[in-house]
Amino acid sequence: DAASAPTPAYMIGSYDVHDEAGFQKYIEAASPIVAQYGGRVIVYNPGAKPIVEGEPRSVIAVAEFPSLADAQRYYNSPEYTAARKFFTDSTEGWRLITE
Repeated sequence: DAASAPTPAYMIGSYDVHDEAGFQKYIEAASPIVAQYGGRVIVYNPGAKPIVEGEPRSVIAVAEFPSLADAQRYYNSPEYTAARKFFTDSTEGWRLITE
């Protein structure tokens, strides 16, 4: 029933890409891993407009996972840890995981 279903969790990021080739390596490495942990990218919007408040980075991205535990398993997995280096080397910004 709905009361016992886990609460979905989201990995949300806002970042600027300063190395397109490196970022493409990240996308190629990370994309298959998201599904492996039950996730799916629900928002990926480079150049998101209109900005209604504040100054976000140029890319907004949201991946949804079935639960916080699934999102954390994804983020801390050996496969994603290897892919994440491409992300950190090619972008500047922030990401968080939350329910």
